[in-house]
Amino acid sequence: MVATEAIFGFVGVALGSLSTSVLTIYKERFTSRREAAARDVQFERERQLARNTFQRESVLALQVALADLINAADVELDRVLTIFKESGQWPARQWETPTAVGWSDAVLRFEQANARVFDDQLQTFATEVRRAAYDSVWADSFESAKDNHTRLVPLQTEFQRHVAKALPSLY
Repeated sequence: MVATEAIFGFVGVALGSLSTSVLTIYKERFTSRREAAARDVQFERERQLARNTFQRESVLALQVALADLINAADVELDRVLTIFKESGQWPARQWETPTAVGWSDAVLRFEQANARVFDDQLQTFATEVRRAAYDSVWADSFESAKDNHTRLVPLQTEFQRHVAKALPSLY
């Protein structure tokens, strides 16, 4: 009888140890999965925050670059219009014509900022504004310059409207 009690006692201790070990392993696995999932969620939040910050800065840089591009086009058109009023002839730009003041820098900054923006609509509108500014500066006649420059205002307005829609989601 003592031997039977000893065997049952040993079996009880062994089963208790085994069940405790199994439950401990299960708990550790469950906890580590939850911690891994929480780390993944936190990593995704931080990645999204970094992406949104990058896009906000890129969109704002694109706005500034477009404003500078339009300003450079306006300065160049003012210069050409002065010549046109004095001579009566439109001085169409040639390769040999001096670069418009601030034009090259504005175009480079525009290209850099536009490449950083992920929103296809913003890129499309920005490119249309750039094209209209370019066409007005490189126009071969007064009427062509006027038509192309007149397109700038609605295109710039449409671009700003899309910026206003895109920015809130990045904050």
